[in-house]
Amino acid sequence: MTRSAVLVALLLAAGRAHADDGFSYAVGVDYSSGDYDSDTTTKILSVPFSGKYTTGDWIFRASLPWVRVDGDANVVPGLGSVDNTNPKGRGRGNGNGNGGGGGGGQPIAPTTGITSGIGDLRLAATYALPLQGAWGVDLTGNVKIATADEDKGLGTGANDFGAAIDVYRSVGAATTLFGGVGYTYLGDSDFIEVDSVLNGNIGVSHKLGDNSIGAVYDYREPTSSDADDRSEVTGFYTFATSSTSKMQVYALMGLSAGSPDWGGGLSFSAGF
Repeated sequence: MTRSAVLVALLLAAGRAHADDGFSYAVGVDYSSGDYDSDTTTKILSVPFSGKYTTGDWIFRASLPWVRVDGDANVVPGLGSVDNTNPKGRGRGNGNGNGGGGGGGQPIAPTTGITSGIGDLRLAATYALPLQGAWGVDLTGNVKIATADEDKGLGTGANDFGAAIDVYRSVGAATTLFGGVGYTYLGDSDFIEVDSVLNGNIGVSHKLGDNSIGAVYDYREPTSSDADDRSEVTGFYTFATSSTSKMQVYALMGLSAGSPDWGGGLSFSAGF
């Protein structure tokens, strides 16, 4: 599973090193827009629902989004532009008004379309090494389960597996520096072939009382020889809404053709 800059920011803002044991949940809205080095602008709206369970040095997470995509049939949420040869892909195929429903004509294979549905289920387990002092280290294993409809172009239709290591360093009482690297085995489907990728991130978070502000840079290798790398920077602000809940708002700017041009969103999380 490829970790995005938004996810890293959310994990840090949630207080990884000092999280209380128990369950918490989060719901958010994420929107992005970009041309991904094509002639078409692709807009992606995601509404993720997630849960987290913390026990001792372990954190277990699960996330499942509802996704709406409007744009290029070769742009897959979470991956960006790929070579998607699925004849039923977004905006293609029979029954979509493209000449494939009879009449003797050849079906047209348009390059754009609009669709929506459930995205891929993502699971992760993180172990925080029991270090003393200003340093913290997280080891994470993750998996993407292909629950998204590949015929709608909402996913690849294949499972992914990954691992990551994240390092944290407190500077004074209010500032935290962090960075990490990860590796993801991206599964191939019958219509989409992708390469396994390395990714990395680096960022800073600063507390403002009960709130925090920060920024993170995220990089990921190209998913294939025909794709571009992903390079983007995200700024975020987190503020408490009660003693057990918080809200985060963030904005993203893409720095390469493999990233959206811009994006943003918000997330509400609460423990119980």
